[in-house]
Amino acid sequence: MTSRITPISDENLPSELAPDFDIILKSNGYIPFSYKVLAHRPNILKALMDLSKAVIRDEGTIDRGFRFLIAYISSRTRGCQYCQAHNVKSADRWGISTDQLNNIWEYETSEFFSSAERAALTFAQASATVPNCVDDAIFAKLKQFWSDEQIVEITAVVSLFGWMNCFNDVLHVDLDTETIEWCEDFGLRKKTGWDPVDHI
Repeated sequence: MTSRITPISDENLPSELAPDFDIILKSNGYIPFSYKVLAHRPNILKALMDLSKAVIRDEGTIDRGFRFLIAYISSRTRGCQYCQAHNVKSADRWGISTDQLNNIWEYETSEFFSSAERAALTFAQASATVPNCVDDAIFAKLKQFWSDEQIVEITAVVSLFGWMNCFNDVLHVDLDTETIEWCEDFGLRKKTGWDPVDHI
């Protein structure tokens, strides 16, 4: 699949964002194509990078790896192939166990997830459903295990990737080679039906 909008080349990325790109390069080893597409509007890219930093890249009230797992399950619920790939890879990078990665879609019954994790993932899945499926019972269960600060953080992760899911799906943003190779090595296609050339 080819992106509907041509990404800005590395040499033409906005120079005023060089410090932000350096942070991304140190973290990922590459600049995601979604950022290169957003670079057509540097002010929007800068705003997104700052929001992403606050929501998922900085230290928070919830383990960073688990935040990426929340981002993965919400992106999978919405069908964004691009964000599924990036988030499951990031969850692995930030310490989520192979057992959890391999059993994410059986989280409700899997021995590898705690009751608190199940409540958060159920909330994330319901939040990413259209129309929104977070009912009082789901929210009450979440409140049993997570503080108000943590619930705000969980909701912010789901909301951030709702924006990214829409952007990447609509514009058919291409995945970088590194992420595709990681997903193929992990077997994401076989395990979940993930397809990097399909937006479903």
